[in-house]
Amino acid sequence: MKLLSWNIRGLGKPRTRLALKKILHLHRPQIFFCCETKMLARQVESVCREFNFENCFVVDRTGMGGGLALIWRADVNVSITSYSSHHIDAIVSSESGLRWRCIGIYGHPEFSQKHNTWTLMKRLASLFSYLWCCFGDFNEIMHMHEKNGGNERNLNRVAEYRETVQSCNLQDMGCKGYPYTWSNKRYGDHFIEERLDRFLCSKDWGINFQESVGTNLVNWSSDHCPIILDFQERSKISRHAGKSLPRDYYEDMWSSHEGCRSIVQEEWSRYGARSWEAPVQQFQRIAKSSLA
Repeated sequence: MKLLSWNIRGLGKPRTRLALKKILHLHRPQIFFCCETKMLARQVESVCREFNFENCFVVDRTGMGGGLALIWRADVNVSITSYSSHHIDAIVSSESGLRWRCIGIYGHPEFSQKHNTWTLMKRLASLFSYLWCCFGDFNEIMHMHEKNGGNERNLNRVAEYRETVQSCNLQDMGCKGYPYTWSNKRYGDHFIEERLDRFLCSKDWGINFQESVGTNLVNWSSDHCPIILDFQERSKISRHAGKSLPRDYYEDMWSSHEGCRSIVQEEWSRYGARSWEAPVQQFQRIAKSSLA
């Protein structure tokens, strides 16, 4: 399962549509949460058909801004439970019978309204007992090191965000790639970048799902970067575990050990290298014999 989230800052822009098309083709997410579509429902539905998504739920824009969409493939069972101009809450049911919550969040950008985002998250946490993944643009950093440039963030606001995450029994899934997901696209001393977008999952998420880390993707068509989470049910992993073949590995850290070269030469000469045999096959055979 792959979840994609992006504050796209206008789904109607040709450059953004082209960037999204490439991302969807490369990563093939099953569920896509989109913030700031700046579109009406019928317009978003047309885009869904263009990108071969069979299902979508849309929250219309407000005036010329805002707008949310949760979009998913036909092979995913999604039921919408609640929504607002700042969230879409859905329950995903898998073939194994497991149910979990998929909640896309668009945090209030105004400083005076940020507390409403934390109130919303706490209210959503109280509604169901399912495992949940809460993700999107929270419009706030969780730690002071998640901002580069500009004035320091208000410590109380950052602490309030962390307190909300803890109160909701959530954990940050971390990130790979570039550490920041938003920038003001300015230069020099005026340049600011922050990690505003992330995946938060239940602390017991790993009981039913393989541990995974979010990935920040590179993009230049919006001031936000898309983020993606790739995970799999543990029950599916166990069903296929017996089909995998044993593998031999070489750990490069041993190359710096002073006795490594002589040990490898001794084992290689003892069990013999065959000129007609492929290098990988030679390694597997000799490693197996040496470890026997």
